[in-house]
Amino acid sequence: MKFRLVAAAIVSCCMFAAAANAQGIFAPGDTILGGQSDGTSFSVGVAGFTGGANNWPDGESPDHAIDGVGQKYLNFGKTNTGILVTPASGSSIAQSIKFWAANDAIERDPSGFELYGTNGDVSGAGPFAISDFTLVASGAISLPDSRNDGGAAALDDANSASSSFSNSNAYASYLVLFPDVKNNGAANSMQIAEVQLYSVPEPATGGVLAILLAGLAAFRRRNG
Repeated sequence: MKFRLVAAAIVSCCMFAAAANAQGIFAPGDTILGGQSDGTSFSVGVAGFTGGANNWPDGESPDHAIDGVGQKYLNFGKTNTGILVTPASGSSIAQSIKFWAANDAIERDPSGFELYGTNGDVSGAGPFAISDFTLVASGAISLPDSRNDGGAAALDDANSASSSFSNSNAYASYLVLFPDVKNNGAANSMQIAEVQLYSVPEPATGGVLAILLAGLAAFRRRNG
């Protein structure tokens, strides 16, 4: 009985260590392009206010999707809009993604996502062929009706949604697409306050796990 309790405690510690050491992949200042996919290619948008077009207000540009605060990215293209990010930190293995709701208009929240990775050249103005990317994960997004404040306000995890997935491949750039929004008929755009990818735990977590398992083995030997 004592062994099982100790084992459970060690497993819990390992899970906590892994969660604590998961690394955010996107950072403010990373190279980012906003745009829209037609199913074949991802076209980069521009600043503007044209309804139904691949454009955004000056103050709600794509860089705000990874700026670490509540200011949002909005695209009037609405469906199949998204971001293409090349992290300055280099290639990474993404295993989860997190989204934070914008400051208003629940109907504009994305209702699902598609995450693609590539190690190809995504410099320049595009368009970029979707066939040059590998689909890493996809799924529904269930953002709450509660809202994050905009501007420089801190992000509140109570207003977020996450999705984990299995992936062992490293990519230098990531494309995040939002196929649709919560209420397509009522929404005039897609908007999101923040998007973050998380990598596998850093190597230090593996060291913690090895030490804990060694201790567990020693405990079992001593206690029969």
